[in-house]
Amino acid sequence: MSVRKWIAAFALVAALPACATAEDKIITITTHTNLVADSAKGVEFSAASKALNLLIKERKFEEADRKAKENCRSYESIFDSSKKQFSFQTTQEFEEFSKASKLDFEWIEWGYKNCLQVQAFVAVERRDLQQALSMLRRVEYLAPVSAGTSVEIGYVLNQLAKPTEALQTYRHAHELSKQYSSQRPYLAMSLRGIGFSLIELKQLDEAEKAFQESLQIEPENKLAQNELTYIQQLRSAKQTQTR
Repeated sequence: MSVRKWIAAFALVAALPACATAEDKIITITTHTNLVADSAKGVEFSAASKALNLLIKERKFEEADRKAKENCRSYESIFDSSKKQFSFQTTQEFEEFSKASKLDFEWIEWGYKNCLQVQAFVAVERRDLQQALSMLRRVEYLAPVSAGTSVEIGYVLNQLAKPTEALQTYRHAHELSKQYSSQRPYLAMSLRGIGFSLIELKQLDEAEKAFQESLQIEPENKLAQNELTYIQQLRSAKQTQTR
């Protein structure tokens, strides 16, 4: 009987999200402030948001959680209460959302999303998955084109034994990662999440296709390779049982 082992990992400021994996024990933390235009509100708080990632890397989770909450309050102190708030990584995301939305909103610098995401990460470390999911839902609303957030929600849903919901969320992440160049690093990751969820749903043929497609993007990814081996083991076990 094969045991699937998932390695803990997370992507920090300087790392591409593709360094992380779809069903790792992971909440990715990224602050690509270099991509955010000066028109985003709250740029003055971005350095403090970046500093949270170092605390996570050093596994100082309680300190990171406390400072993330403090930094959130700093951002929130400049919110215009008459408007909605959304975060984007790039001008392209902001402009496309603006054209499609009728809401009166302001663009909040990406570091605010990171503050919320750090809190979700800490909740996962505490195994408080419901709290992590609640926080990630806030992030999902705040950053509506973030493929990474959908990937993370998919991971938590699978941990909560909700593979059907996880599959839907990963597919949404896949669409976002195709639509926006800024979200492209999550393309292979979302496919691996789709594949993992499909295995949980016992849809092995579709899962195999998802992992194979992910390997076209990241040919050396060991998780995808291992999952394809696991699928073959499941098929062999099933054939043995039916003899």
